[in-house]
Amino acid sequence: MNCMNKPVKVLFVNGNIMKRGGIESFMMNYFRHIDHSKVHIDFLVHGFEQGIYDDEIIAAGSKVLHVPTKSKHPILYPKELKKIFLTREYQIVHSHCDAMNGWILKIAAECGVAVRIAHSHNTATLSNNIIKLAINDYVKGLIPKYATHLFACSEAAGKWMFGENLEFKVINNAIEVEKYMFDPSVREKVRGELNLHDDFVIGHVGRFDYQKNHEFLVRIIQYLNNVGKKDVKLICVGEGPLIDDIKKIVDNAGLEDRVLFLGSRSDVDLLYNAFDVFVLPSKFEGLPVVGIEAQCNGLQCFFADTVTDKVKILKETKLLPLDIDSWGTELSTDIPTRYLNAEEQIVKSGYDISVEAKKLQMFYIDVGLRR
Repeated sequence: MNCMNKPVKVLFVNGNIMKRGGIESFMMNYFRHIDHSKVHIDFLVHGFEQGIYDDEIIAAGSKVLHVPTKSKHPILYPKELKKIFLTREYQIVHSHCDAMNGWILKIAAECGVAVRIAHSHNTATLSNNIIKLAINDYVKGLIPKYATHLFACSEAAGKWMFGENLEFKVINNAIEVEKYMFDPSVREKVRGELNLHDDFVIGHVGRFDYQKNHEFLVRIIQYLNNVGKKDVKLICVGEGPLIDDIKKIVDNAGLEDRVLFLGSRSDVDLLYNAFDVFVLPSKFEGLPVVGIEAQCNGLQCFFADTVTDKVKILKETKLLPLDIDSWGTELSTDIPTRYLNAEEQIVKSGYDISVEAKKLQMFYIDVGLRR
């Protein structure tokens, strides 16, 4: 603590509003477990809609600061960013906007913010648009010049954003371990509510966008249907721009009685108990928080081999190539309902938020007071 006994002031920058997503989960997990009397954290979001977590953030004594989206307001956007950086006196700006960290931290540097953290949460750009890819490559190139510290959720995510030659610190996507432990009574209750009974339930949690590859999930259900597994249900938790497209694909395939769309849920920790396996066939990932949560619940997990192998905490977890036969074959075999004591492996691997948040807190205090 400084001589004025004031907390270090940190600004988290999110590339969207505070919706339910992996990056937002990361920020909220650490926010909830950092001592706010020592480190005060505000949130800067893009857009003016109400976020899922806004009320919780404000109730904790922090602020949610809104700026217009850069794509729609390219001239106004930097002006609004400068206004916040110049008037709020943050010692640390911690930006979670992947490649766009470069632009944000450039403005922060021009405004005199001493500590500027670029945090990589992914291993590819969240778009296949040629123009957006070119812009992202340009702003990503600004990061080494304007960031004072480099963070990543995994080695793969760090190398994608920062290259092979720059040093960066891996900050684990830690979770509340007790919250995600398997509970058989919750399993029975949730499966009853969802009318699942004796079904073999394949679970997926993820935003409906290009990255998450939901069409592949539908093809898996088609495969299992064709080989005679009639008791299979797919549960998809999440929302996003492609959800209507995926629903049409499901309807056209005649699988509407096999696929449940649960939308955005605040009780994902309970839903894991109802799953029999967890699947994530993403086209790319940094290190998915949902993968840690699902393993903590003791689920057999299948990830695409495009996901970093650092996601594998339980020895039973598998990474598969993105071809239907591989996934269909694995999911056609007998799979144990749960692996017991999975939470112990999560803690040993460094994903206990109560431990990891203290490390980040000490980092903020150290660099915040030295600058």
